[in-house]
Amino acid sequence: MDLTETQQLMLGKLGSRVKYSVANKTDIPKILLIKLGAVGDLVLVSPFFDQLRKHFPHSEIVLIVGRSSHAAVENNPNIDRIILADDYVLYHGRLLTRLLEFFRLILKLRKEEFDLTFILHRAWSFNLLAYLIGVQVRVGFGRGHEGMFLTHPTSVHGVQNERESYLDLLRGMNIPAVYEKTYYFLSDEEKDFLGLYLERYDIGSDEEMIAISPGGGDSAKSTMATKRWPVENYIGLIQRLQNDRPCRVILCGGPSDRKIANKIIKSCPDCLDITDLSFGDMASLFRRCSIFIGNDSAPNHIASAMGIPCVGIWGPTDPRQWAPPDAHSSIVIHEVECHPCLKEGKFPECSHMKCMTSITVEDVWNHVVSVMEQNPVQVTQS
Repeated sequence: MDLTETQQLMLGKLGSRVKYSVANKTDIPKILLIKLGAVGDLVLVSPFFDQLRKHFPHSEIVLIVGRSSHAAVENNPNIDRIILADDYVLYHGRLLTRLLEFFRLILKLRKEEFDLTFILHRAWSFNLLAYLIGVQVRVGFGRGHEGMFLTHPTSVHGVQNERESYLDLLRGMNIPAVYEKTYYFLSDEEKDFLGLYLERYDIGSDEEMIAISPGGGDSAKSTMATKRWPVENYIGLIQRLQNDRPCRVILCGGPSDRKIANKIIKSCPDCLDITDLSFGDMASLFRRCSIFIGNDSAPNHIASAMGIPCVGIWGPTDPRQWAPPDAHSSIVIHEVECHPCLKEGKFPECSHMKCMTSITVEDVWNHVVSVMEQNPVQVTQS
């Protein structure tokens, strides 16, 4: 692989300790990525991983990721190694325990001698981490204080999809990057899980499956219950679906969504609760579903990445920035005076939740009908 002039410059070839030689792969630089986000955030950044690998096929790409969300990337072939950080401690621990984890990472990473890092956060503390571990070229978001300690800050102007914002970090270095799709990769065991699940619950080859995610909004950093459509509306929607067509509804999400799933099952006992499954096993089941319906959450992004039609129910967050941009995804939203949430980057306790409560079952139903008419059911077990 011939390094372009831009790539040589961005990697600090001049004056660097690294001597590049295409013939000797050990001289190809090491790239560090920093992203401790929630599972959904890591799915959003997958197009960046893909484009980075295409331009640096021989580099060793290492990702720092939180323990709570590493499963979203553990099978990604574009990542060579994963280094785990205790994100619960970093976000919620006492000051001393936060500092201890921070300096543990510094001591571990300084031994690696990385040549380039992309900080996939809008927080100067992660830029400081990259600086303290001695990475010469530090690329990240550069608005205001976000750009502290960066050598190559990248500005994002206006509202655009977050997937494009990550790709702008490459474009800002004159490396062409084109959004193709969002990715979620399964292990061989997860691929096989689909058949085992269908057999266990006696789901026939001609029986339709519909995925619904009624919860979401939880991460190691925070809980945002204001992103959830009322559970009573989900019950009404599921009853309408089951009256309209023979189908099996699976209720997906994480362990924190189990109470919501149990409440729905009391009114809709034919639903299957899969909130105890890993995200990989859940993604495997999505391959068999005709449609996904749910809030702004990790399951929504994973379902879109698996290529099934999606109907996303959006409230305080801005779908222009966060929603899947793919053609098979549809957005249900009611604009209200305080949308998107006025406190940038934070979701306050909301007493009215107009953005979500104003969306009716009929509104979502109309989107579901439209999406399913455009994407006829093709039942398969593979």
